[in-house]
Amino acid sequence: MTANLMAILPYLVLAGGALLVMLVDSFVKSMRKDHLSNLSLLVLLGSLVAQQFTQQYSSDLFAGLLATSKFTFYMNTLFVAIALLTVNYASSLYSRSSSFSSEFYPLILLATLGMCLMAAATDMLVLFIAIEMMSMAVYLMVAGNRKSIKSVEAGFKYLILGAFASAILLMGMALLYGQTGSTLYSSFAAVSSSGGLMTSLAVGLLLIGFGFKIAMVPFHMWTPDVYDGAPSHITGFMATGVKAAAMAAMIRIVWVLIPQVSVVWAPLIGVLAVLTMTIGNLVALAQSNIKRMLAWSSIAHAGYLLLGLMTLLKPTSDSAVLSVVADNAGGALLFYLLAYAVMNLGAFGIISYLAKNRGEEADNIERYAGLSRTRPLVAASLAIFMFSLAGIPPTIGFAGKFYIFEGVVKAGMIPLAIWGVVNSLLSAYYYLRIIIVMYMKDPEESSYKGSSWETAFATSVLAIISVLLGVIPAPIRDVAVAAFKSLGQSG
Repeated sequence: MTANLMAILPYLVLAGGALLVMLVDSFVKSMRKDHLSNLSLLVLLGSLVAQQFTQQYSSDLFAGLLATSKFTFYMNTLFVAIALLTVNYASSLYSRSSSFSSEFYPLILLATLGMCLMAAATDMLVLFIAIEMMSMAVYLMVAGNRKSIKSVEAGFKYLILGAFASAILLMGMALLYGQTGSTLYSSFAAVSSSGGLMTSLAVGLLLIGFGFKIAMVPFHMWTPDVYDGAPSHITGFMATGVKAAAMAAMIRIVWVLIPQVSVVWAPLIGVLAVLTMTIGNLVALAQSNIKRMLAWSSIAHAGYLLLGLMTLLKPTSDSAVLSVVADNAGGALLFYLLAYAVMNLGAFGIISYLAKNRGEEADNIERYAGLSRTRPLVAASLAIFMFSLAGIPPTIGFAGKFYIFEGVVKAGMIPLAIWGVVNSLLSAYYYLRIIIVMYMKDPEESSYKGSSWETAFATSVLAIISVLLGVIPAPIRDVAVAAFKSLGQSG
């Protein structure tokens, strides 16, 4: 029991920290909420430190309900880093507008806890509770700006559609329970190899539920409205953390249900990956709102992630579950999740930086005119993020796409790799458009200015990381491959 408690110490820190933040807010009366921001940052840093003490524990926990491994360490570190940056952006925005939202801080800690549990869950009930813990917190944060009709509308839309997705996901879990009499992932391995109509239906329902979370076509229509309506720092948190958590859960489930998933998901994922990439990029071309453009871009990037998942499934048709191709595909997926987080957190951080207050979003692309002259460092950082999202070297986005497409080619799915490259070329148009506006147009009276050194510093660091890991991606990629391999050593 002591070993179990030590292994879940990072989760206990987040849960206890969320409760502590609420208590402090209740007893410390202050119009400013800097103390809550600082306390939340300390809790997140404490969770990161606690992660270091869990690496020695690599096993199933609490009778198989949770697992700890290099995979959970990798994903949990990513989730906490995303939350740290989001708290930084939010606190800066609240200070500029002199309008504080005390509920934001415990909510983001609980959302991060839900994400961490999603990556660690090896039981369907634990997974569902983790998903709902994350989702409920994110619904509230999306609607957190009560003075904005768009924010409240976005939160309501996300809540209603998310409830439908959760119901579908729960139905899939119920069907799997009916087949096995257990909710543990390990019990699904036997039934997945024998197959059957009900198992195929259950696996299909799981794909629909997770497809909503990662914004996969045709379950993507909520994305532009919710991303546009939510505050920019929350949009960045959703675009990176929620998508990464859903992919982490999908990867773990796929690794257990590989025989049946290969039969049901593989053909569908191939088609859906093509549709998701293409529709996301085509609609993004017509956007004049940078948040909606990045929303459609997020949909397109879900297509690239699906290509990686497709590659992961491919080797199993020859029963080579632990093949080098599969390990590299899994490592490429995990590396791409990191790359995507760096790119998008940087881009949405700059959008948050340029906003004057909580009531104004810096979402009009034309008002970025002349940013290179008024804020050269910020413009350079945003240019790097746009190059990275487009997959242009030497950036982390190029490295991430290269590893994904390399895996697709090695798996023998060359047409899919070609289509992915074509879509990357297509996306360059709308990413480079922002750079042209910043560098080739004169500043205007209505152009965004920005005035937050904390956010400017954070996004500059992300820009440096984007280039550094684009030039030297191998060490992190090796860590990602090792993290994926650890799935075969735990639940």
